[in-house]
Amino acid sequence: MKKTSLALALGLLMLNNAAQAADINFSGYGSIRAGLVLGDDHFPRNFNYDDKIDFKEESVFALQAKTQINDDWSATIILQARGQYDFKLEARWAYLNYELTDETTLTVGRFALPYFRNSDTQDIGYAHNYSVMPRSVYRGQAFDVIEGIRLMHSTFIGDGDITIKGSYGSFSGSTITGLGEVYSDANNIMQLSLEYSYDWFSIYFGALNAELYLDINNQLDAALMNSLPGYTVNEGTVYTPGNLAVYDMSATYVEEDSTTYLSTGFTIDYQQWLFNAEYATYKIDDSFSEQNKSMYVSLGYRFDKTVVTLVHEDVSYNFEYENVSSSDPYVNAFLTATNNTFLKPNEYDAQGIHIRYDASEGIAYKFEYTYATDKLEGEGASVVTFGIDYVF
Repeated sequence: MKKTSLALALGLLMLNNAAQAADINFSGYGSIRAGLVLGDDHFPRNFNYDDKIDFKEESVFALQAKTQINDDWSATIILQARGQYDFKLEARWAYLNYELTDETTLTVGRFALPYFRNSDTQDIGYAHNYSVMPRSVYRGQAFDVIEGIRLMHSTFIGDGDITIKGSYGSFSGSTITGLGEVYSDANNIMQLSLEYSYDWFSIYFGALNAELYLDINNQLDAALMNSLPGYTVNEGTVYTPGNLAVYDMSATYVEEDSTTYLSTGFTIDYQQWLFNAEYATYKIDDSFSEQNKSMYVSLGYRFDKTVVTLVHEDVSYNFEYENVSSSDPYVNAFLTATNNTFLKPNEYDAQGIHIRYDASEGIAYKFEYTYATDKLEGEGASVVTFGIDYVF
């Protein structure tokens, strides 16, 4: 169903059931955020800002409708519009919950894929103290929703509590890569996570595996033929100008390749002090993508209505070039350059300060100053963002 049709259908449903509107609970969240790079010499690739102030990139608006169908079943839909996608309305989440027991819930439909500790709330700026969740980890995933089924179990162990989530499903849609926005398809997604909390300490572990397809074959073929005049690619095989087959591009394509994510993190919330750390790694087997490593650590302190947080981020890759295996040195040079072009520009580290001020109930003002350094170019730049987060 098209996004506009989905919104229209929802609106008609609400009108036709106006008499039952009291049974539907409405809430929402959003962020109005602006950002820019101070200076015009270098623009960090991972922050999507330049020297002109931008109010769209990290702004978001969302409306949630939830209803309790009966004692066991409930339904939830979240309609969300992101500035990054020109505020096109989408059904961000749309799912049914079935309460198996007081501690166990079954979810079916479209919901957040819990890669990381805060995956369920990463879009809700008011829920955290950062201007945006650290980009090193929370912008590293290829897809962040799933259409499928999830089982969640929460219980007490001693004086602490533990939450276990297991999900299975698929995803199809657009994904931002080093080649731009491309279509992606993930099947047989299997996810498992565990979080344990005790008083002021909590720890998280997560794992995910999926069969991933990225629609980049034509771009890679065209790039090779443009870089090496006279070479051709026919049905995934590279031929020299003398019509000699020298490489199988399936080693570079992402077609039903297994991708694995592993993540861990912990939080300390003790008196006025806040400490958070998360680490994630992923790899796409038999493709151009080697192992990615992303992490952040943050230290915050509460001053009444104000929270000040210092953040360090780092993104790096292991480059093994296992797919650079052609008998032709020119093809190998192209493959090496492709690896570098696709991945190396994403390597960076950053240091920043985030300030949150709770102005009133449901309203938080945010400010961020981050200095980010691209590892490939060795150049850095200052990024400033500011805005308002709200919930209702």
